[in-house]
Amino acid sequence: MTRFDNELRLRLEHLAAAVPTAATPSTAVGMATRKSRRLQLALLIAATLLLVAATSLVTTATRPPRTPAQQTRDAADEELVRNDLGAVMENGCLSASQANALIRARLVTLGLADWSIRADDSIRDAPCVGAAAVGDSHEVILTPSMGAPVAKALDAMQADLMNRCLGRADAANLLHSMLVNAGVRDPKIEVGGARGVPLEYGDAYLKHIEDGCYVYGGAQFDGSGRYTWFLSGP
Repeated sequence: MTRFDNELRLRLEHLAAAVPTAATPSTAVGMATRKSRRLQLALLIAATLLLVAATSLVTTATRPPRTPAQQTRDAADEELVRNDLGAVMENGCLSASQANALIRARLVTLGLADWSIRADDSIRDAPCVGAAAVGDSHEVILTPSMGAPVAKALDAMQADLMNRCLGRADAANLLHSMLVNAGVRDPKIEVGGARGVPLEYGDAYLKHIEDGCYVYGGAQFDGSGRYTWFLSGP
């Protein structure tokens, strides 16, 4: 998975917080609920793509129209930067200053020293920093990231929770211990109903919740980059 894929996943999780919590449905209503959630996920994906497009439009609104040749070159440069940064950043957890220095060095090496690096308050309290390349505006945007070690540990824990049935307290303790062991200080954890359905699990995810089991429900960062991790359950 590339760095862009990771950041897109985070945006999806951030948008998924808008999905209202649902009570455990009956069998008949449950089928309709699952269909509704699949529709919600489709809408979330569409909303994310619109968000990316809107960001690009805002950053290029004051620039003169680009020629087809420029558009092709910018797209190629964006892919080049995205793949390069993904390879050097995918396994670590960088601070803003570390990320800025690394990205600047990589841009120079790639022959793109004229590209800029942009950051705002969205990374102020982030545990780690990621990067998103934007070819249209010739810049790399620093983004909040939980870091590769935490993300990999969460993937393993999600699979573990899907393979057994833990109650609320045991699942919360497991998530807290995992985050602390992965280096997260004072993790903020919330427990509630289903927030969305991971595509890799589909209906089995909701069925696990209906059976009284708790599952990992995703993560969301706020305006300053501080994360909240969620458990979903009945």
